[in-house]
Amino acid sequence: MPPCLDPKTIEVPLYQSWNEAGYFHVEPEAVTAEGRTPYVIVIPPPNVTAVLHMGHGLNNTIQDVLIRWHRMQGRAALWIPGTDHAGIATQNAVERQLAEEGLSRHDVGREAFVERVWEYVNQTGGQILEQLKVIGSSCDFERTRFTLDDGLSRAVREVFVRLYEKDLIYRGEYIINWCPRCLTALSNEESEGREVEGKLFHIRYPLGESAASAAELAKEHGATAVDRLPDGRWYLTVSTTRPETMLGDTGVAVSPDDPRYASLVGADVELPLTGRTIPIIADDFVDPDFGTGMVKVTPAHDPNDFDMAQRAGLPMLDVMTPEATMNDNAPEVFQGLDRVAARKAVLSALEKLGLAAGDDPNVHSVPHCYRCHTVVEPRLSLQWFVRMKPLAEPALEASRDGTITFTPPHWKKVYESWMENIRDWCISRQLWWGHRIPVWYCDGCEATIVARDDPEGCTSCGGSDLTRDPDVLDTWFSSWLWPFSVFGWPEETEDLKAFYPTHDMTTAPEILFFWVARMIMAGYEFMGEAPFTQVYLHGTVRDKQGRKMSKSLGNGIDPLEVVDLF
Repeated sequence: MPPCLDPKTIEVPLYQSWNEAGYFHVEPEAVTAEGRTPYVIVIPPPNVTAVLHMGHGLNNTIQDVLIRWHRMQGRAALWIPGTDHAGIATQNAVERQLAEEGLSRHDVGREAFVERVWEYVNQTGGQILEQLKVIGSSCDFERTRFTLDDGLSRAVREVFVRLYEKDLIYRGEYIINWCPRCLTALSNEESEGREVEGKLFHIRYPLGESAASAAELAKEHGATAVDRLPDGRWYLTVSTTRPETMLGDTGVAVSPDDPRYASLVGADVELPLTGRTIPIIADDFVDPDFGTGMVKVTPAHDPNDFDMAQRAGLPMLDVMTPEATMNDNAPEVFQGLDRVAARKAVLSALEKLGLAAGDDPNVHSVPHCYRCHTVVEPRLSLQWFVRMKPLAEPALEASRDGTITFTPPHWKKVYESWMENIRDWCISRQLWWGHRIPVWYCDGCEATIVARDDPEGCTSCGGSDLTRDPDVLDTWFSSWLWPFSVFGWPEETEDLKAFYPTHDMTTAPEILFFWVARMIMAGYEFMGEAPFTQVYLHGTVRDKQGRKMSKSLGNGIDPLEVVDLF
C-alpha cells in the first residue's frame, strides 16, 4: 500500500474513460425519439483572456452538481461548454504583448493584428477547456462553442439585421461613455460609478450690459448668486464639478420654478476665457437647491446637458479629443492639455480674472472603465444603439408573473428596477477584435446597406464602391444569444428543438445586467419564450483584501493549483 493516496492516479483515467464512453454527450434523439426529459445548462462562457480563477471554480462546481444530479435521475442532462471572445479585454491583452515588442496595433495593421489575436485565443481558450476537464466538469466537450465561431457569427448577423429591419437598431449621435485609454465607446453597464471625494467649484459668469435691470430684479428676489464685480459689471455664479469642460458651454440653465432667476431667462452671459456669449435657459432638469441653482450646459460632455440642449436648440461644442485632451475648439492656451492639467489651468486663469468663487467638498460618483479603470469621459459620438424598452417588456413581465425566479429572491427587485428604467444599449465598439458590424456605406449615393452576407454592390444605385463600417459589436451582443445560438439558431435544428429552452442559469450577480437580463430579452424576441426559468446568483470569491478575484486585478488563484495541493 502506498503511504498516501494520490487522487490523480484515479481521477485522470476515470475521467478520461467517462469522456471516451460518451457519458457526458447527449444526442437530440434522446429527447425527441426516446422521450427522456431534458435538463440543459449552458455554461457562462469565460473570457479567453486568461486562465480560470476560483470564482470560475465555484460557478462550475455548482453547475456540475446540478448536471450530475439530473443525469443520475435519468434525464437527458446536457451541459454546453464554451468561451467568450471578450472583445475589449482580449484586444487589450494582445496590445500589451505588442507594447512589450515596441509596437502598436496600428504598426501591424488590422488584418495582422486580428491574426495575432487569434493565435492568442487559440492558446488561452485551450487552457481554459483543459482546466474545466481537470476539475472534473462533466460538460459535453463535443459541443464546445466560441462566441466568435462561424455558427455564432451567423446568428449575430441575423439578429442585427432583424432588429435593424424592425427599427430596433439605429445609428445616431448621442452622448456615450467613452474610455480615453481603450479608445472605444462603453455601454452604461460597462461604465462603473465610484464614489470620490471631489469638489464643487463656483465660477462667476459676467452678464451682458443689457441684462443689468434683469440682474437687479433677480437680486431683489433673493438671488444670492447674482452680484456685481469690482468693475461694476453684474455676474452670476455657476457651480460645477468639472471646470475644464466649461470651455464647451453653450448655455446656462435655471429651474423654471425658481423665482430668483425668472428675470434672467433669455439674457446672455459672457463665457469666461472664450470670448463667447451664451444664453440663460429654463429647464425642469435643474434642481434649484443644488449649488447656486444655476448650472452650466455643456452638451457635448454631459448626457443631461445634451438633453437640455436638444430641448432648447443649443449647439453642441466638443472640446476634447478621443484621448481626453483639449482640442482645437478650446482656446489656444488650453489646447493639448489633458483633462487634469486643463482643470488646473482653467482654475488658475479664472483666479487671475477674479472669476473663481471658491469651492466646496463634494462626494459624487465618477464613472470608470470596467476593464482598464480609467475615468470615463461622456462624449458626443456617432454610434449604433439597440432600442431596449420594447425588448424589456416581456422580460420584465416574466419576472413579475413568476415565469423566471431568482435565488436569492432579493435580486428579483433589482432586476425589475433595472428593466423598468432601461436605456438604449450602445453596441458599437471602436475595436478591431470582435464581430464586425454588418453595415456598408455606398461611396456613390451614400446609402446604408445592412446585410446578412457581404454585398457585391449597392442595393440602391448598383455601385460597387462600398466601405464597411469599421467598428465591431459589443462582446455582449454575441453573448446574449448564447442559450439558443449554441444549438444552431437561426436554423431549426434538431438540437434547438430538443434542448431549448434551457433550465438553470448559475452565475455571478455582477453580470446580471450585462448578460442575464439581455439573454432573457433575446430569448423572448427571437425564440418566443424565456431561455431558462431559474436564475441562481451565487456569492463572489474575494481575496484577503475583500476584492473580487478577477483577471484584470491579477489576484486570481488557478483552481489547478488547489487540485495539485489537495
